[in-house]
Parts: sequence; structure tokens; C-alpha cells
Amino acid sequence: MPQNEQTINAAGYDAAALQALAYGTLKEIGWTIKYAGENILLGYTPRSWNRNDNEITIQTEEGLLTVTSKMVHNESFDMMGKTKKDVANFIAAFETLKARTAGQETSEWTAAIAQLKEATIIAAEQEVKQAEEVDKAMNLSTGNLYVTYAIIAINVIVFILMAMDGAGLFEPDGRIHAKWGSNYSPLTLSGDSWRLVTNIFIHFGLIHILMNMYALYSISVYLEPMIGKLKFITAYLATGILASLASLWWHSEGANSAGASGAIFGMYGLFIALLLTKLIPDVIRKGLLPGIAVFVIYNLVYGMKGGIDNAAHIGGLVSGFVIGFIYSVALKQEKNERKVTWALPAVAILTITAAVLYLQNHQAPASERNAAMTEIKGASYKDSEKFNNRLNEFAELEKKAVSVFDNREMTDEEFKKQIQETAMPQWEQAETMLTKTKSYDIPEEMHARTAKLIEYIGLRKEELNLLIKMIDTGEEEKWMPELNEVREKMGTVIDEISKL
Repeated sequence: MPQNEQTINAAGYDAAALQALAYGTLKEIGWTIKYAGENILLGYTPRSWNRNDNEITIQTEEGLLTVTSKMVHNESFDMMGKTKKDVANFIAAFETLKARTAGQETSEWTAAIAQLKEATIIAAEQEVKQAEEVDKAMNLSTGNLYVTYAIIAINVIVFILMAMDGAGLFEPDGRIHAKWGSNYSPLTLSGDSWRLVTNIFIHFGLIHILMNMYALYSISVYLEPMIGKLKFITAYLATGILASLASLWWHSEGANSAGASGAIFGMYGLFIALLLTKLIPDVIRKGLLPGIAVFVIYNLVYGMKGGIDNAAHIGGLVSGFVIGFIYSVALKQEKNERKVTWALPAVAILTITAAVLYLQNHQAPASERNAAMTEIKGASYKDSEKFNNRLNEFAELEKKAVSVFDNREMTDEEFKKQIQETAMPQWEQAETMLTKTKSYDIPEEMHARTAKLIEYIGLRKEELNLLIKMIDTGEEEKWMPELNEVREKMGTVIDEISKL
């Protein structure tokens, strides 16, 4: 953390006298004096709405005084040079005070330091005792984060591999995510139950994974050492699965969701449940609970904006809260040195039962699955998206071309003019555009669809030419059988296209 340190000469003063003067200086400039030890003082600069307090350390020895200002609130840089200003302000005040100090004041400061030393010893003993209680409850000194690191590593590796497969760093391609195992309703509800798990390790873009991994690490620092690795990974997977089920239930119209946030909210819900019990000492419980509650509420409110699967967040949070109380009973028994074997099976059975019951009662039809699989398969071809854009353009051209049949009050000549100037050019343009897609890197089914669309356009053009002949010759009955035959073929081709 950023800091600034400076040592000044104070010839003629021993360490105790310099400590007394330093104490007086801190009082003079209104800085808080927190602790005192042998030849050392520790205090803090004032805190305001726009500035954090800095930690001030004063060390003394014969003829020398060293003052250090350190930023202690996770700052990375001291852009404004605050620590340097703190040191300069202290030294200036120290020199001024030294020049006018009376013996009586020095005696008072020395006595105050003696009292502060005694209070510091008592406070240190209390802190050691509290730290021992916290460590006994949460295993912070002996625990590690190996499971958390493994989860983060898996997420990062999957993200890199997906990015190499075209998933997109900032503009995700949902088809690639579905291919890799996202919670895609048509597939999850038609046999791919494994997606309830795999989607927990898939993310939509760089920001998504960075935010989730930071949130996971922040809660795991406390949770993994406290509950142990098996309970941690069981809860993580269970809340992730239940969050995925909540997403499917809420988005009944269908959704393509993924991300670790459901499981992460589950871990926060679990920790909140533990913080509401007496398992964790009050000194840390009262400090953590409000901050975690604010974090959860803020993220749930933020999740109300579009594009965020808040259903998964709430599902994870609630399921984690329930699992937390199940674990709290088990942890109390373990603290009393009683072997506990029921907690993990109970969580696993409840999760699996919920998943099986939901999937059995909410099944997607085979037609939706087939359509989804075709869409995913198309993601493996580089021109699939471009081809879909051409299909959209074709739909617009077709709409304009057939619009000539909408006006039934036109004369024959007006209708002929509309065919020649509106309909026919649209079909010609559509045919040219689709013919170019023959060189596209797309699935064979799409090429087959293109061939049928071109056949359809040819029949449409035949239909228009026959209508023009009817108008030019006035012999409607002569051309009607051929026109009906063309329209019958057109209907057959349309049916074939709909099946592709």
C-alpha cells in the first residue's frame, strides 16, 4: 500500500523525550492517537466524506524521529500525494511545538503515553483473544482456498476456450454458449439435464466473468475455510443447479442463460444464514453482516435491468440460505466433536429431487429441440450469421413483391405495370442475392434451403409472366390451367421449405 516515510534529526533528545513531543504534536494537529508501545506511537489522520484516514506511525530513538504515513484502505496509488503531505504537516507541527514546549507539558504527555501503553497491552490481549475465537470458529489460519482457486481456474479456462471458438469477448454469440452447455431452455428441458451444471462455468463476455470471479473470491475467503471443502463444493453446485431451475421456471417462454452468479449468490445466502447464528463470534459477525446484506440487495436491485438473470440470483440466494441453516446444525455438532454424515447427502438429495421433478413436469417438444440443435450447428460455420441476414433481406423483398396483389381495384394495365415495375424486380434481386450464398460456409441444410427458395422464386416469376399473358391476350381460360399448375408446385415447395 502507498506510504511515505521521513526521518529527522533531533540532537539532544532521547527516545522517550521525542516520543512525548510526538504525542503532543499529534494532539496539537488533531490526529487520533490509537496505540503506544516502546518508542512507538500509532495514530490516524482525520477522516471526512471525501478522504479516508491514513495510518501514522512515529518511531523514536536517540536523536532521531521517523514518521510514516500509510494508506490502509486498499488504495493502489497515492495520486494526490496525501501521505507525503501528512509527513510534511507532522514535521512542521513537530518543529514548532519543540521550539516552545515547556517542561510541564512534556510531563503530562509522558504520563498520558504511560496510560496509553497500558491500554494498548489490554487491547492487544483482547484482540488476540478475539482472533483466537474467530479462528476457532472460521479456521482462517489453517484453512485454504484450493477449491475456490480450482473453480476460478475452470471458469477462466472455459472462457478462453470459448473465446477461441468465437464466443466473443464483449459481444457474446449465444449459439456458441448453447454449444458449450449454457442453460438453453429447448435443450435443457428436452434431455440435456447436464446443462444445469455446465452453465455455471460459462460466461457471457469478459466483464461478466471478471465480476463473478471477484465476487466468488470475496466470499470464499471466509466461507471455504469455515465450512470445509466438501461442504463448499456441494453447496456451490447445489445452489448453482437450483438457481438454474429458478431461471427455467421464471423464463417460461424460453431463455439462454449462463454464469456463476446464481451459485455465487447461493454462497452469499449460505454465509448470511451462518452469520445469523451464534457459530461466528459477534466481533466479526456484526461487522460482516451489514456489508454483505447491502452487497446482495444492491446487486438484486441492479439485476432488475434488462439482460440480467435475476431469477437465477434469487433462486441461488434462497437455496443458499436454506443450505446455510442445514450446515449450521451440522457445524454445531462438529464443534461438539460429533461426527456428521447426513448434511451433504441431504443437500444432494434435495437438489437432485428438485431437478428431476421439475424436468419431468416441464419438457420441451422435439420440434423445439431440433430447431435449437440446427441453430447451434450453424454456429460452427463462419457465414451462418451472414446467411441469416440474407434470409431477413429475402423476407423483405418477398413482402414487397407480393404486395402487388393487395390492391384489388387496379385495372389490368395498372396491375401489369405493378408486376413489371415492382414485383418482378424484387424477385430478380432476391434470386441474385440468394444465388451468391452458394459459396457461403454454411451447413448443407441451409444450402438446401437456398436451393428451394430459388426454386420458389422461379415459380413466382412464372406466375407473374402467366398473369401478364392473360392481360395481354385477354384469354384467361387458356392460361388458367398452367397458372394453377404453377401455383400447385409453389405450394409444394413452400411445404418443403417449412420442413427444412
